[in-house]
Parts: sequence; structure tokens; C-alpha cells
Amino acid sequence: MDETTKHLKQVKRQLYKNLFKAYGGWWQWRKIKKVKGFGNTAVVLLPSCDREINHLALLYLNDMLKSRKHDNAIILTHDPEVIKAAHLYSDKILKVVPFSRKKAERIMQFYCLYEFNKKFIVASLDEPYGRNGSALIGKKGTTKEEIFVIGVYRVYPFERPAEPEYDGEDEEIRRFIACSVG
Repeated sequence: MDETTKHLKQVKRQLYKNLFKAYGGWWQWRKIKKVKGFGNTAVVLLPSCDREINHLALLYLNDMLKSRKHDNAIILTHDPEVIKAAHLYSDKILKVVPFSRKKAERIMQFYCLYEFNKKFIVASLDEPYGRNGSALIGKKGTTKEEIFVIGVYRVYPFERPAEPEYDGEDEEIRRFIACSVG
């Protein structure tokens, strides 16, 4: 077997894997759409446990919902801090769904196939594959916050909202809320 044939087999195998993942993502999306009250709801996927990005995603959630004319949001995440703290950021969160990394990868693979729904937002600078927002940090003085709010959430102009207040005892929630981004 020559090198070209081996390479074509590898490409074919990867295409099948990606297609299979995308099919799994399609099934995940069908399940999400069945949530009671889905209607004009944004679905925000937080695919990683990047504390700063997840904090920004929740902090600017109401602004994003307003600018995109959505009534509320469903948050998909596998970050335990987000699951605990999300309700402090917005009263427009319909539901926080614990969503495994594997499921996130599947739905992002489906999203890479085509933009299947304008309500679906991946709250990340570098995912799905092909995004490279992190490379823009520091260019001409741009901050991670500006890149996220303008580039991912498409909110412009923006003003930083007040941090949520928390009087409880949970240290993880306190650290998550205190997360500052530059």
C-alpha cells in the first residue's frame, strides 16, 4: 500500500468519525429543543471550564439576550462552578443543563457542518474548531473581554454590567464571581 492510499484511508476514517459525531450532535439538539418553554430561547454552550470565559458568558448574558431579541436562555455546561453560580447572574436563565464534554464536542461538530440554528451560541474564543479568538488578545490593545463580548456575543457597544452579589458561604461561588478578566 503506497503513502497516498494510506493517507486517503486516514482522511476517510476521520470524515466518518466527524460525521458520526455530527449525527450525535443532531440528536442532542433535538433533545434540547424539547425543553418546556423553549420558544424564543437562546442555547448557550460553555464547552470548557475556562473560568474567565464562563464568567463573561454569564455576566453579559442579559445584554446578549436583549441585543439578539431572545426571551431567555438555556445554559449547557460541564463546569460545576457555572452550575452552582449561574442563577446569580440572570433571572432569564430558563435552565442550566449539566452537559458532558463529549456531548459538547458532538453538538459543536454538528454546528461545524452548518449553522443549524441562530439560537445556538458557543461561548468560547477557540471552539468550535477553526475559531482562534485567543490570537487576537493584546492586538492593538484588545482585551479578552472585548473579543468575547463583541466577537462571540455580538454585543456592541457594551458596558460592563455589575457583578452579581453573593452572601453565601460557598468559596467556589465566591471565587467564580470575583473572577476578573483583562
